[in-house]
Amino acid sequence: MTTATGPTTAPSADQLRAEFTESLGQGLREGLDSPTPGTLLGMASSMLDISSHPDADPGSTAQVVRHLTTWDRPETSAGALAIATLADEPGLRRWARRDIADRGHTVPRWLADLHLATPAARTVELIGPFREADDLVLGVTTPSGHALTTLVRVDNELGARAVDGALFEHPIETVLRSLRTDADPDLRIRDISAADARARLTAAFTGVRLDEVLRTSTKWRNQRCIVRWMLSRFPDGGDATVPGRLDDVDTDELTARFLASPWGRPWTRGALPLLVERVFASGLSNGVGDPLLWAPRHVGRLLDPRLHDLDPDELDLDRAPELLRDLIRYGHDERGVRVGLTDASLHAVDRWAPAFRTAVRTWDDELTA
Repeated sequence: MTTATGPTTAPSADQLRAEFTESLGQGLREGLDSPTPGTLLGMASSMLDISSHPDADPGSTAQVVRHLTTWDRPETSAGALAIATLADEPGLRRWARRDIADRGHTVPRWLADLHLATPAARTVELIGPFREADDLVLGVTTPSGHALTTLVRVDNELGARAVDGALFEHPIETVLRSLRTDADPDLRIRDISAADARARLTAAFTGVRLDEVLRTSTKWRNQRCIVRWMLSRFPDGGDATVPGRLDDVDTDELTARFLASPWGRPWTRGALPLLVERVFASGLSNGVGDPLLWAPRHVGRLLDPRLHDLDPDELDLDRAPELLRDLIRYGHDERGVRVGLTDASLHAVDRWAPAFRTAVRTWDDELTA
């Protein structure tokens, strides 16, 4: 027996507005009651991420701050001050402070002095063997002693753009100890200057947002404005250049060196040197632009027949997987990559080679049809 039910009524605009207001108020209350800054700053950062969007009106942030204060509640006053502080707009922050005093509200000391936060003594980057992405770790400390540390992932293959990250309410040394414990043995930690960290991450946050393309997590989107504010506490004048970035690589010279090596001698005949140069040219988009380093994902990109990273008209294209194996062995030996990582890249060739060769045969049949 089934029971008929009527059509579901969509919530009205008033209902949605009431639900949003209640959710926002509850989040701000929890943030105000929390002994640490993370919860309240997270709420403020998520609202600021919307109001400061490139498509938003220039005065949206000030409108949000002023609207919150009209609720005349301690938690919304605190939220307004947090947003104004993270926006790094001194005039708006001073206005919010005066409004709080006029209303007789109080805010935690950490929030009142948040604009006086100072950089942590150490700033580092975490570097993997293939440099597809680097993680920059930096922190600030408020006058009240509360620490905030962020890890920002910068994708070197997307023009050194910030694509992900995390925020911790712990000092940077505590976070680094945890990362050392959890990290793989190939991860290197290198200290960088505070000014360079600001310059690199400022550049990493600049440009068209890629949230839809990258499917950026909601959590990271809600934290980005906190990280941008943290950067404002750091000295400027640094160098935004990604360390180790290779520019103007001479693929002709690389090809000649490879062909002169024991791994390259089988590839010196006929048109094969041209195929070598084409594969090296594809490798210019690996990591920081090093054609001698091939991570498994780089192998997958080169041999993915849907991407056509190699020209289907190239002679002897079906030998590309065989060539890539020799290039990986040669390049990884040149760069000192450990055997286990080299083996993983070679296994990736084995995984992709059958589908690649099938596609090459299909292309050949189409050309001769």
